[in-house]
Amino acid sequence: MDSYGIWVFAHILLLVYWLGADLGVFLLARGAKNAGYTFDQRAVMLKFALYIDVTPRAAFALMFPVGLHMSAQIGLVDVAPWVFLVTWIAAALWLAAIMTVFLRGDKPIAARLARILLYWQGVLLVVMVGIGCYSLVTGWPFVTAWLSVKIILFGLIAACGIGIDWFFAPIVPAFTRLATEGSSPELEQIIGQTINRTCFIVLVLYALLLILAFLGITQPF
Repeated sequence: MDSYGIWVFAHILLLVYWLGADLGVFLLARGAKNAGYTFDQRAVMLKFALYIDVTPRAAFALMFPVGLHMSAQIGLVDVAPWVFLVTWIAAALWLAAIMTVFLRGDKPIAARLARILLYWQGVLLVVMVGIGCYSLVTGWPFVTAWLSVKIILFGLIAACGIGIDWFFAPIVPAFTRLATEGSSPELEQIIGQTINRTCFIVLVLYALLLILAFLGITQPF
C-alpha cells in the first residue's frame, strides 16, 4: 500500500470514529435527561457520554493534518513543507490538552485548558473560514473549489464545538443539584433545555460532517 492509501484509511477511520462516538454521546445524553430513570441510571449515562466524548474531540484534532497530507499526495494543496510540521505540532498539543482535561477533570489545570480549547476553536473558526474563502477566490493554497468549501465547513465545525461546550456547561452543576436536592420541575427544565440545545448543535455538526464526506467522495466542483 502506498502512503496515499494509508492517509485515506486514516481519514476514513477518523470520520467513522467521530460519527459513531458522537452518536453514542447523543443517545446517552438524551437518556440522561429522562426523568423516568433513577438518578444513578441518569448519572451513569451522563458519565459514559462524557467518556465517549473524548473520541470525537480527538478525531477533530487529528482530522486536518491527516487530510492535509492526503490532499498533498494528489496535488490538491500547495503549501511549504514546514506547514505540515506546524499542523502536526498543533494537533499534538490539542490532543494533549483534550486528554489532560479528560484525565484531570477535577483539577484546576483542566478548567484552564478547557477555556484555552474554547478559544482555540474560535481561532480555528476564523482561520479556516478565512483560508477557505481566500482559496475559493484565488485558487491557493487549495486548488479545487470543493476542497476550499470543505475547509470552510471545517471551520464551521469548530463553531459547533464552541456551541456544544457553551450550551452543555450547565449540566454538571444541574446534576450536582439533582444528587442533593432531588428532582423538581425547575431542575428538570434546566437539564432538558441544556441537553436539547446541545443536541441541536450536535445534529448540525452531523450534517456538516456528512456534507464534508460527500464533497470528499464526489468532488463535485
